[in-house]
Amino acid sequence: QQGVYIKVLGSGRVLYSRQGTTPMVPASNMKVLTTAVALDRLGPDFRFQTSLVGPRPDARGVIHGDLYLQGSGDPTLTPPYCQPATEPFAFFARQLKAQGVRQVVGDIVADDSAFDREFLARGWLERYRLDSYAAPVAALSLNGNVVEVIVSAEGIRTQPPTSGLTFSNQTGSGGPVYLDRPEGSDTIVVRGTPGPGEVVRRSLTVGNPPRFAAGAFQQVLKEAGIPQKGGVRLIRPVGEPALLASMHTYARYQSVPLPEILWQINRESDNLFAQHLFKALGERRSGRGTAANGEAAVKEFMTRHGISVAGLKMFDGCGLSPLDRVTPAQLVGVLEAMHAHPRRDLFRESLPAGGQGTLAYRLNGLGVRAKTGTLAEDSSLSGYLVTANGQTLAFAMLFNKLEGIGSAVDAQDRIVNLLAAWPEKF
Repeated sequence: QQGVYIKVLGSGRVLYSRQGTTPMVPASNMKVLTTAVALDRLGPDFRFQTSLVGPRPDARGVIHGDLYLQGSGDPTLTPPYCQPATEPFAFFARQLKAQGVRQVVGDIVADDSAFDREFLARGWLERYRLDSYAAPVAALSLNGNVVEVIVSAEGIRTQPPTSGLTFSNQTGSGGPVYLDRPEGSDTIVVRGTPGPGEVVRRSLTVGNPPRFAAGAFQQVLKEAGIPQKGGVRLIRPVGEPALLASMHTYARYQSVPLPEILWQINRESDNLFAQHLFKALGERRSGRGTAANGEAAVKEFMTRHGISVAGLKMFDGCGLSPLDRVTPAQLVGVLEAMHAHPRRDLFRESLPAGGQGTLAYRLNGLGVRAKTGTLAEDSSLSGYLVTANGQTLAFAMLFNKLEGIGSAVDAQDRIVNLLAAWPEKF
């Protein structure tokens, strides 16, 4: 199944359409919609914010009550943006000390109420479960929601250190060390026996990102010499978030500005970043970060720009779900809208040129800015092309139900090269 739609920007002429209005699987071309609408609605100065909130300490420096780690969906609490990933938490600990806090008598509470707790989008395949490119998404996230588990004869430890994980330690069972996290579980199962002097390192996704992050903050407090008498828990969604408005904010941490996040999404095709941004759109629109609210924000943008939303289905904002649907004409419509947008340059520059990012080995030397997309049976390419005669085209090519990706990529590149070299004006 092949869908192709090509339009000359400026004149509005549709140069070519093959199944241009047929809903198809976009793969990572879905990120074009997410990032365009984010730049429009949130603006280039937008930054995610993570806060530390709680009661004020008494005269002896003791906080009597729970301490809240309040997230807004920041995906950048991870290298290279934070070195190490827990550096913002170390900053929070330093701020507590600077404000005279000596002890916390209460729980560390993960406030992830900005988003829902559908950590995995509908349609994500079970085989993705442990892989970083399909890490779960939450309003409070850390280290890309991936943990490194280190197994040796001395025991099991993690990087980053956290009390927010549960282990089923079955070491000593013989054979090589093997790690798993059953579907729908936050318990990491460790089997096998490490050899003498052997240190086994394995990275895998966590099942409950807010608990993982709060547990890491608890460890940071311990290392900073701030005793905490209490546990780690998730915020109770009904009633408890409203209590934070009357509490003291000890510190805030802000992410890099939105344009840097867009670069990571579009140039590196980062699913985690895209999905966090998609839910942030939902939260900005409706007060709650859900897939439905994120989709509604995208549809509002499209409707405002006269783009049909018929057949559009966004179960996520990154394109990893095979249930997603978008038409080639809708993609081109969004590209056209952003070409005329006041922030057009920021959007265009977020897309890789030939030889950059996911186009590292494709389309070198052409005036192209485009987003790639790949699933097991699907390949896509959408973006802008400046032709030899100076015209700018917007194009979308969605190929589904493929037996092999390579031939589709070759076809996409041949089409772009043909259009780029066309000597006459369209």
